[in-house]
Amino acid sequence: MFLIGFNEARSGGLLRGFTEWLVVRKGECTSFGWQALVLDEALPHIEGWGRNKLSNTDSQQEKEAVQLLLSLLHEFLTVRDDVMALASTYGQYHALHSPPPTEAA
Repeated sequence: MFLIGFNEARSGGLLRGFTEWLVVRKGECTSFGWQALVLDEALPHIEGWGRNKLSNTDSQQEKEAVQLLLSLLHEFLTVRDDVMALASTYGQYHALHSPPPTEAA
């Protein structure tokens, strides 16, 4: 919740592109937000999706999820601060969400 609030205070600038970066990193088209994507990666064997996973975790699993989130954020912020890397991420994200080209008749 702290990150969500801090991001809102920064008009969405802190995490702008984070969801897209996570989608590209995963290599699968999805409409889920960063919270669900991080929890799915951090807790792959816990049933549920997004925050629902948290009801089935213990404190150690939650700690590991937070550590993964911080690690992913650090990695993302390096990409976000590199204009070309961020542009590449958005290009890859767009390609994942674009229909495949059709052959001309």
